[in-house]
Amino acid sequence: IRKTGSLKSGASAAGASVHVLPKSPRDVPDDGEFRYVILGSDAVSASGKPSRTAKAFLDHTSGPNRPRVHRNAVVIAVPSPEGLEAAKAQVRSLLGWKDVQAQLSRQTVDPIRAEQLRRRVAKAEGLLPGIVRQAYNVVVTVGTENQVHAFKLQASHQPLFAEIKAHRKARVTDTPVNPEALLPDGPYDLWQEGEESRFASQLAGAFARYPHLPKVLKPKLVTETVLAGVREGLFVARLPRPDRSVRTWWRERVDREAVSDDAFEIVLPDKAQLARLDEALLAPRALPGLWEDGANGEQTLPVAKLLDLFAGGKMFEVPQNGYTEYEPIPACPAEAVLDAVARAVEGGLLWMTNPPATSWNEPVPAGTLNENAVLHPPPPAVTPQDLTEEAVPTAWRSERTNGLALTQALSQKRSTPLPWGLVRDGIGAAVNGRWLVLTDHSEPVDSPYDKAARVVLEQPTKGVTTEPSKHKPATLDTLQLQDLADSASSLLTAVGGAELRFQVGVTVKGPVSEQARAKVDEVLAEVSPDLKSV
Repeated sequence: IRKTGSLKSGASAAGASVHVLPKSPRDVPDDGEFRYVILGSDAVSASGKPSRTAKAFLDHTSGPNRPRVHRNAVVIAVPSPEGLEAAKAQVRSLLGWKDVQAQLSRQTVDPIRAEQLRRRVAKAEGLLPGIVRQAYNVVVTVGTENQVHAFKLQASHQPLFAEIKAHRKARVTDTPVNPEALLPDGPYDLWQEGEESRFASQLAGAFARYPHLPKVLKPKLVTETVLAGVREGLFVARLPRPDRSVRTWWRERVDREAVSDDAFEIVLPDKAQLARLDEALLAPRALPGLWEDGANGEQTLPVAKLLDLFAGGKMFEVPQNGYTEYEPIPACPAEAVLDAVARAVEGGLLWMTNPPATSWNEPVPAGTLNENAVLHPPPPAVTPQDLTEEAVPTAWRSERTNGLALTQALSQKRSTPLPWGLVRDGIGAAVNGRWLVLTDHSEPVDSPYDKAARVVLEQPTKGVTTEPSKHKPATLDTLQLQDLADSASSLLTAVGGAELRFQVGVTVKGPVSEQARAKVDEVLAEVSPDLKSV
């Protein structure tokens, strides 16, 4: 039995802990891990008639006074009476032929008869594993009504554990559970009446304890299901800290170290209060029905509406095919909601307006983030071209401008107050691209808004036009010419506002027909009419 690999093949890889011929129930731990047990001839059972030995491994651990708690996590393979007899007969046959072989080993035997004997022994050895495998065609486990039952498998040549896992009566699953099935009104009935929270470990352990649930091969699959439920908003995850503060997660990934904590809890959303709101949830389309469509097609989110939604007892309306689903929204203190808004605005995820205040990609000024504020998607970028004197002449004086003047001029041009963070990023791009340069006494580009007037800019110096170089022009092959074209953007950045021109000549070496030369000139003319081959 121990040498028959097909009895246990694939079980460990699937997630089961395998126990081959354990001496007693105490050798099979009761810890919630999935246990696949292969018992010997003393546990022989028939369909519908589990043996006392097999039942003992399901009912208790070290003795009758120590009942097994995680009974639903144990599946036992045992031989049937007829299968056991067939296996014993084959073992006796093998032992008999080996005995003959041993007796004749001290005698001179005809070579033909010796070869016949060797083949008899080899055949008996070859048949034994298959017959032993076929003997194990009965499974003993706990049924949905918490009773120990035995059922018979169909004859098969596939590994035993794979056959057990595929049988509907075994109820073994190796796929994640649907998170919605874990809800109080789900089919698994995991919550007590009036219960608002449960330890995550309890939910995972329930599948090993309660026989009305599927037998989960990997307990971590249940944990992954719980975490998926948190990401989908079906649950709120909560972890009390030693300082009596609380960390919560909702519609976001849970920290891995928190999951392994024994105090890690799962709370129903309508009974939960968030200690922190993930700012990513405030983005357009992140939560159903959060944003409003304005008359001009722009989306907005009044902060007053956001505070009301998280005041507690509210629901999301989620349109489905022909009907509407309602999802509960956990409560969240106003200061935590406003803190999430502030992080979203400072991180550039949202744009906040509360005239005359406006903020994006910068810290929110004190006192401006309140229920009168309105959130918007990020504003369109300010490009270097938008900052030139030709684009905003009112911002320039004596060939100079500053951050505050540019912000005011662009706001007037776009008919809406623009945040300093937006203009600041545009100035940074313009300086990096040498469209504009900072004056010698200017503040840095990344200065706060109260120093925007001191971010002083001017057009880059054009430089002095020089005579054409008297150096001998370089000769480039086609690959080097391609490299030069790829470097054009870097060259433009290096010279700033100066004009960059190239003097190019094309020489064809070697015998070329007039027809080919005409084709070359035709291609060159598409670049410039002045280009001709020589």
